[in-house]
Amino acid sequence: MNPNTPVTKTNEVPAPLVRPVPPDQLSPKAVVLQVFKLKHVFKRYWKLILVLMVLGGVIGKIIDISEERKPVYNGGITFNLGGGGATGGGLGELGALAGAFGLGSSAPDANIFVGDNFMIYAKSRPVVEKTLMKTVKINGKDTLLVNYYIVHSGIRDKEWEDSDTLRTLTFDRAKKPEEYNKQEILAMSQVYARIATEMAVSQPERKSSFMRLTAAMEDEALTKVFVETHLKTIEEDYREKQTKKTREMYTLLKERTDSLYRVMTGTERQLARQIDQNQQVVAAQAQIQETRLTRNSTFLSQQYFAALQQQDNMRLSLIKEAPLFTEIEPVSLPLYKEIRTSIAMQAGIVLGLIISLLIVFVRETYRSVMQEG
Repeated sequence: MNPNTPVTKTNEVPAPLVRPVPPDQLSPKAVVLQVFKLKHVFKRYWKLILVLMVLGGVIGKIIDISEERKPVYNGGITFNLGGGGATGGGLGELGALAGAFGLGSSAPDANIFVGDNFMIYAKSRPVVEKTLMKTVKINGKDTLLVNYYIVHSGIRDKEWEDSDTLRTLTFDRAKKPEEYNKQEILAMSQVYARIATEMAVSQPERKSSFMRLTAAMEDEALTKVFVETHLKTIEEDYREKQTKKTREMYTLLKERTDSLYRVMTGTERQLARQIDQNQQVVAAQAQIQETRLTRNSTFLSQQYFAALQQQDNMRLSLIKEAPLFTEIEPVSLPLYKEIRTSIAMQAGIVLGLIISLLIVFVRETYRSVMQEG
């Protein structure tokens, strides 16, 4: 190296390594550029977007005006279930009552009147159909509840709008499900499907034994009568199921009492005839027959009066086991009136926006393809 050659020192920093952005990712710069492109696209098409949104809103508003929105009346009853004397599992009466509302043991119970089972049972189709087949007095007139529901619930104008057969259908009398004809089966199925969305059974407070039965229907009188009648149906059906075994035992005991009474009265008539005969005949055989009939009559009388006592006890047991539905808060008029707002106008605006964006996307895509070609 030549010592006379000047040495040049450089402090240059090497250029940073720029890594290309993967094709499946967007850089911040690309995002900003796309935003500016969208801004220009919006400037070109804002009138189209606005027109379609306004057009969708106008169509939705027309639908709102033309569609009749009937008010819905909300009513309910708060009640308490108790009074059943049947015990099980050592829980006693209070334990059974607590169990009916899910306050007892956490283990599942097969009883249909326990916890959530009771809520499902109260909304079940068999119980609802029993309610609909009851004769009620509305506006001073006796009518079958199912017929009043068909006329005033709105089901004719909505679900049955296109069926002349169902629109004119009425039940001529209270019937059991096995007595329905084909049209009545179809009608009852759709009536129950609608009622299932209009009624509810709930527990206002988890730690309370109170229950609440509510309904929301398009007729105020219908809502009130349905809630009151359905609670009575639940009580009757509950009592029938809860006391089924005791009633069967009571029926058997009553038949036995009646049989004892017939045999006892027959024996007493034979004894009376034998006594009359013995007044004229002094024979040992006749006296023996009288003694035998007297003994039989005494025995049958004891059995009969014991059966009567058992029958009375069984009747008291039926009263004790029967559940008691205590109304805490009855249905009070006037009911809360709810007017449901329609969303057709809002839906029309959103639909107009979606259609306009779709048109813009198609046009811009076509324009881009033509430019590349």
